[in-house]
Amino acid sequence: MNKAGLLIFLSLIPVFGIAQNRTLLQELERDIPGKGQVRIDRDVRIDSLIGYLSDVGSGTIIKAKGFRIQVYSGNNTRASKEKATDIANTLRSIFPDLPVYTLFKSPRWLCVVGDFISVEEAYETMRKLKRETTYKEIFILPNQEIRVPL
Repeated sequence: MNKAGLLIFLSLIPVFGIAQNRTLLQELERDIPGKGQVRIDRDVRIDSLIGYLSDVGSGTIIKAKGFRIQVYSGNNTRASKEKATDIANTLRSIFPDLPVYTLFKSPRWLCVVGDFISVEEAYETMRKLKRETTYKEIFILPNQEIRVPL
């Protein structure tokens, strides 16, 4: 599929109803009585590359694979949880437009930032974080499930 075709599909998302945990292409192929049908001939692996649709709060997002930046990693103690939360709050105050997440991935607490589609975007933000904060071990995490707002 060429870039123009993909752009057309992405621009048609608001026209179609959004269903949770359906890929973009599955949503386009959904049968709507009186509206016609769209059939896309493709390899099923393409669906996993594009991601799936989700309706979160007031905005619609696409969940896809991308990059995040890890700022902190601790062990599974309460002190590590508090430190991850403190770092997240500090980052939210310094970078209010940057999504910040505090996560527990056994056996450690993490503080990660961003939802980046490209590694270049993540690298630029990582350099900015290193320049404007005192955190030492900041690095890019590939192959993360990110949230891309529409």
